[in-house]
Amino acid sequence: MTVAVHDWTCPAASSWLIEPATPDDVSAIVGLEAGAFTRPWSQQSWAEEIERHWVRVVRRQGWLVGVVAVWVTGDTADLTRVIVEPGCRRRGLGRALVNAALDHAAWAGASQVLLEVSASNLAAVELYRQLGFAEIARRRDYYGPGEAALVMRRDDV
Repeated sequence: MTVAVHDWTCPAASSWLIEPATPDDVSAIVGLEAGAFTRPWSQQSWAEEIERHWVRVVRRQGWLVGVVAVWVTGDTADLTRVIVEPGCRRRGLGRALVNAALDHAAWAGASQVLLEVSASNLAAVELYRQLGFAEIARRRDYYGPGEAALVMRRDDV
């Protein structure tokens, strides 16, 4: 896989526009996810996700640099994906995406939000803790041998 080199720097997240994903975004989302997850979703899975659930993206000069997806079923929301382009990490974009998903979950009537995150992804785990999530379970080898998942929940959406 070739990594694109962009001729720009990422500004602070306060200047980003978080907007609905469209079917035209699927290929870019798949490309972004391929660099972030060991088991990325297929193009078909992302197309269905965009059609059925709440998916938002962020672009920078035409490049997709962030995506968030959440499912809401009854009073429970599942934060299924948060992806930020490596060059835009640690700029507040992940926090902005998660906050947008939390706002949507509350609007849709959820009283709790669940997520799974790799235990080794310390930056993401710390972000989720800062946003009020607490570990409720651990799934051994969930992301492959030796790669546990933390199941986290926030109750006060």
